[in-house]
Amino acid sequence: MDQFLKSLTTRSQLLDVELAAERRREKPDGERLMALKRIKRQILAQIDYLRREGRERAEVRATRRPGRFTDLALPRLR
Repeated sequence: MDQFLKSLTTRSQLLDVELAAERRREKPDGERLMALKRIKRQILAQIDYLRREGRERAEVRATRRPGRFTDLALPRLR
């Protein structure tokens, strides 16, 4: 198995453990649960894509979203 695919699978399993632990808490944090589920969905989508397209054809790029308010111009300091 490809190392990247294996690491994604391991991350997915770790997220399962974190989700189960959060659900077992007396008062589970809904926002944390939603965030963990969102991350898990993204990882599963990557795994499906790599398995479907094959690792050789799949170009893996790390994209970085711009920070908030990057298009705002700051006033010049004198």
